[in-house]
Amino acid sequence: MPRVDAILTNRQHVRIRGGSSIIDESRNMTELPGTWREPHRAVHLPRSEALQAWTASAVPLLEMVASEYGNYITYKNLARALSEASGVHTTQQLNYWMGDVLAGVISACEERALPALSSLVVHTGDGMVGSGFNEVLRRAGSETIDDPYDLEMVAAAERLNCYRVYCRELPADAAAQLTREYSARVQRRTPALPKVRPVCPGCGLQLPATGVCDDCG
Repeated sequence: MPRVDAILTNRQHVRIRGGSSIIDESRNMTELPGTWREPHRAVHLPRSEALQAWTASAVPLLEMVASEYGNYITYKNLARALSEASGVHTTQQLNYWMGDVLAGVISACEERALPALSSLVVHTGDGMVGSGFNEVLRRAGSETIDDPYDLEMVAAAERLNCYRVYCRELPADAAAQLTREYSARVQRRTPALPKVRPVCPGCGLQLPATGVCDDCG
């Protein structure tokens, strides 16, 4: 498997919160049907072999993502990075294979007593790990979480654990953080609290803008 740091050379980088992720915009993943390993584009690669190659590449790639505080990567960008790292390409939609890859990542983290690197992988639009992250809780013997916000907070705490292990320069005030996209979404949905004007301690009526009661003075 190519070295992970070699993949970064001469690649286009897309900014994500706190860092960048690796993608190669020059490759069209719909050129050929099925799944194959470069340079054998005409030879179909069995699903089991493809998953094994992607999973082996996913762990070091996610370790690299975790090396910068606040960093995370989208499912789409991870898929492209996995193709570059492993040489295995597919025309299948992400939902047909990425879940199995991340399940393999969860198993690898369990075996090595590492934090859940899968917490670093989020959806492009909303920045959420999604309900699939409950698999991490199941493996740990914890109850699954139905509330999306609570689940994202657990994922944020797990990302912080990843930064603590891999980040070269972890800030002293490092804290669990929601992704930028999900944080903005939550703020838009939170209604503004009505302003409460102070009242006069003497008569109980609301004070005018001057702060002096017209009746009590």
